[in-house]
Amino acid sequence: MSVLKNQTSVKDYNFGELNPAGEVMSSANEDFHFISLNDAENLKHELTPEKIRKERRHEAATSFEIFPVVKEHRGLQKQATDDYEKRVEEEVARRVENLKHQAVQEGYEHGLKEGHEKAYAEAKLEFEEKINHFVEQLNSIQTQVKDIYSSSKENAYLMVKNLSKWVILKEVDEKYYLARLLEKLIHEINSKANLVVHVNEEAFGYMPEIIKIVERKVGKLTNVRVETDFEMSENGIKLESENTVIDGSLDAQFKSIDKLFHSVGLNE
Repeated sequence: MSVLKNQTSVKDYNFGELNPAGEVMSSANEDFHFISLNDAENLKHELTPEKIRKERRHEAATSFEIFPVVKEHRGLQKQATDDYEKRVEEEVARRVENLKHQAVQEGYEHGLKEGHEKAYAEAKLEFEEKINHFVEQLNSIQTQVKDIYSSSKENAYLMVKNLSKWVILKEVDEKYYLARLLEKLIHEINSKANLVVHVNEEAFGYMPEIIKIVERKVGKLTNVRVETDFEMSENGIKLESENTVIDGSLDAQFKSIDKLFHSVGLNE
């Protein structure tokens, strides 16, 4: 035992240098300085938009948080801003396009409504003017009738009869007389299909135009045939349906007036 005690010795352990190159290190303490991230180009090495977007998705999906300064230098912040601005731009473009479409649609509807209102107003004004003119004629006739009636009832009837015929003759010479007459006869016959329209030879050529004018007011006429009546000398129409014939010729209108005044004692 004494031999083992004499051979064992304890030595202090000394740590070796941490410098693997064996360089002589200064024993003085030195402060460590962080390198500026502006010079850390390795943070941006081989970055692609898809890699940046992947990092952003990873941060959003996990609790991992990337420092703002790292986001700035790796382009994450710029890409997020660009994506946001792009979405805003696309949304603005979409809304502008919707507004354009809406404006065009509203303009069309407004124009259509305005056109209908204008056409209605013009037609109403024309109708009112004709009514006023007719009332004036009636007032004039009534005045003349009152002056004459006291002296000769028969002469008064004759005058009104002749005046009625004169009004009819005056209407016959108007441009759209046949159109108005055909419209009236269609209402009286109460049918817009399977009709035969008899007119004189002169009116036969422009009856297609007359029918189109009437259709704009009464609706589509189906299976309508126009025939020439060589016995009809003046403007007029005989309208024939499957069950009825209405004579709207000038001669028939005069006979109707004669019959009316014959009922009140006027035989001339």
